[in-house]
Amino acid sequence: MIKKIKKIFYYFKFNFLRKIRIFFNINQKISIDGNELILPPGHLLEYYNVHYPQYDRFISEIVRDIDKEKSVIDIGANVGDTLLRLYNSNSQLNYYSIEADSYFFKYLKINRDKMTSGCNSKITLINTLVGENLVGNLSETTTGTKTLIENISGIKTKPLDEIILENNINKIALIKIDVDGYDYNVLKSGINQIKEQKPNLFFEYMSLNEMEYINIINELNQIGYTDWSILNNYGKVIFENKSYNHVLKLIKANTKNKISIDIYCKHNKI
Repeated sequence: MIKKIKKIFYYFKFNFLRKIRIFFNINQKISIDGNELILPPGHLLEYYNVHYPQYDRFISEIVRDIDKEKSVIDIGANVGDTLLRLYNSNSQLNYYSIEADSYFFKYLKINRDKMTSGCNSKITLINTLVGENLVGNLSETTTGTKTLIENISGIKTKPLDEIILENNINKIALIKIDVDGYDYNVLKSGINQIKEQKPNLFFEYMSLNEMEYINIINELNQIGYTDWSILNNYGKVIFENKSYNHVLKLIKANTKNKISIDIYCKHNKI
């Protein structure tokens, strides 16, 4: 009962302070793993960090064991919160953070410069919309996420394959994607480099585009991806190192539930 009261009190306190920040346009400052992160006034990350402490922990453990000088691509980098966790876990890697929204990209740059003390050689920022043959605009929100709304007069996506080649990104150990429903499209747009470099993959599944996700999961299985893990949208592990059939079974069992989960898989490079 006490815990529930504290949770309610925190919610009202957070919401009250958030409205004040938005009204006076005051940036937030929060701490992640002992490091300061600057957020837009209305961003909800602090709230999620308090209530979902496992968020981003799984992927942070993954990068800790990656050999130095290899590369990590973070697509949908937002303001750099995931980047900060990854960089804290392993600062010897080359990070490529991609964010399409100019508003969040501004904060991503501020936070990149803070975490590296001005030495930016390990972190490259890319401001572009990633995908295959999509045109649209990002939804108008400053709460923390933005979704692509397809519109023929909007921005045209750039394929991940093209971005990797343009930026000479090699030795890719991990590609992380979080673009609210279009992760399958980003994977399709980078499938040639995925086949060539065989990085581990971490992406979000949203049932809004179930068949497109099933198709890309089948293709990843066919090109050698194994050891599939599933997490809920707040970082709690549902299962680890199962076959892709376990992933498909979970998806099909929740067709009507509109679930959102994170999927991690590794390539069998033998």
